[in-house]
Amino acid sequence: MTDGNVDANVATHPDDQAAAPAVSVVIPVYNQQAYIGDCLESIARQTYDDVEIIVVDDGSTDGSAAETVEYAKRDARITLLAQPNAGVSAARNHGLADARGEWVCFIDPDDTVGPRYLETLMAAAHEDTDIVMSACVACGTGGEERQHFFPQPFTASDAEHKRPLYHQLIDGSYAQPKGFVTAIGVPWGKLYRRSFLKAQRLRFDPQLPRMQDNIFNMQAFAAARSIVYIDAAEYRYRVGGLGERTYRNHAQGLYHPAIDARARLMHAYGLDKDRQLYAAWQEEQVNLYFQEYKAAIMLAPSGKRVAAANERVRQLRQRLTDIDTSVLSAPIRLKYTMMRNPVLRAAAASAIGLRQCQGGQS
Repeated sequence: MTDGNVDANVATHPDDQAAAPAVSVVIPVYNQQAYIGDCLESIARQTYDDVEIIVVDDGSTDGSAAETVEYAKRDARITLLAQPNAGVSAARNHGLADARGEWVCFIDPDDTVGPRYLETLMAAAHEDTDIVMSACVACGTGGEERQHFFPQPFTASDAEHKRPLYHQLIDGSYAQPKGFVTAIGVPWGKLYRRSFLKAQRLRFDPQLPRMQDNIFNMQAFAAARSIVYIDAAEYRYRVGGLGERTYRNHAQGLYHPAIDARARLMHAYGLDKDRQLYAAWQEEQVNLYFQEYKAAIMLAPSGKRVAAANERVRQLRQRLTDIDTSVLSAPIRLKYTMMRNPVLRAAAASAIGLRQCQGGQS
């Protein structure tokens, strides 16, 4: 299963007649030449070695594919698949379609895993487990921070016990200590039973420019028979900075499809009947719209920031009107009011612009 100018001996399984591995590790790659080697090295050193490693090159323009080929020459478990650039969702789906393992594990190409990562996850799986989840260590320029997504390990096999999972998907801060870096909505740090994904026809939606993994997990959590969370941190997550690209993503409204997908799933699963989840969902929307509003201001020329704020709120008018303000907490209600009230909107636009001029990006 190949596409592109990749050596066919590398891009196919070394022995398609061999017994299926226990775990298929899927790594989507786009221009990660600087990191993919460390990622592959960390997987090669796993104490649990009944694995296949599927690297999907999503049309990289650097040496990511070539770097992978070199590792594949030394480790027959590595398969390189190539596709024209289609996004991370399409790359993960490509790897998932080629996977043969009982379990599927997604790892990002700029991250690494400790030697007992897969062994620890596999030890937590039981006969009826469809998903095993763990925490991570966040690695950034400021050092390393051990993450704890939830205060203690648990198993969720019904709607009531899955409720904390839904809550943290919607509000990343839920049940987390102050200063958290990431949350349970990520696709890594997990094992998914492949037969479960296949039976439920679960795939990442290429039509979602952002939050594809969060929406995927919302669907997976709802369908799973049993989900196990362990407070292990063998996954090492490389934290990226909030640069101009992030602001442009917000300014382009790239989160709107995910917001709409969330609404459909909230209704489909009856989660909008739960008062806390409903309130968290309403606040999530306000937070995302406020980030979009703020990004539009920050990217506007200095003399046009108020006009940019007004135009963005005009574009968001119907979405803001649909918010149930009766359930908003005071801080989120303030954000909402800053967008809706013309006087506060102008003041906020000026303040955000001034802070940016002074070197702030918050």
